Amino acid sequence: MSRSSAITLQPGPDGLELRTPLDRPGQGVRASLDGISVTGHPLVRLLRGCGGGAVVDATAGLGGDAGVVAALGHEVLAIERDPDLVRLLDEAHQRIRDPEVAGRITLLPGDALELLPKLAETHGRPLAIILDPMFPPRRSRSALPPKPMQALRLLLEDRSVGPIEPLLEAAFAARPRRVLLKRPPEAPLVGDRPPTFSIGSKLLRWDAWELG
Repeated sequence: MSRSSAITLQPGPDGLELRTPLDRPGQGVRASLDGISVTGHPLVRLLRGCGGGAVVDATAGLGGDAGVVAALGHEVLAIERDPDLVRLLDEAHQRIRDPEVAGRITLLPGDALELLPKLAETHGRPLAIILDPMFPPRRSRSALPPKPMQALRLLLEDRSVGPIEPLLEAAFAARPRRVLLKRPPEAPLVGDRPPTFSIGSKLLRWDAWELG
């Protein structure tokens, strides 16, 4: 069971899923690591020209970004510290139909702040590190966020949104060629080092640091 009474990790007809009291079995949210379209995805541009090496998804969540990176042909190290999400990701990994895609993804349960400094020793210098920390919902009258995002917010509602700077500094210290940070479009820049470039839309902004 998850820590939030608003949503729990429960068995469904196709495996584990996050369900609210209003959801019937099969209507919950599951992790996914394959069958994800990469057409037009920002990570296609953000990873272009990076070279070889593993891409680290330091905040894997439900696996969307890790699945995109694997579909693009990169090795992926997916870090996640929440135990319920780790179980969902592990199930999603076992469901991957393409053995080549499955072989590109390695799940690393644990806290990114603790694991990132050790990556160079255990897996070599990363190609890129993706950071997608939880951030407060935007104050607008727009439609509700997609159901997977709503589920994540409910699951992690008892976890305070801490400062992003320590996570960003840990990513820099791991010496990847590129660090990618997902933020709301109106959010201020993080830290003292300005990004090399940014790309975005009305809903999201990606800040990218080239580290050479």
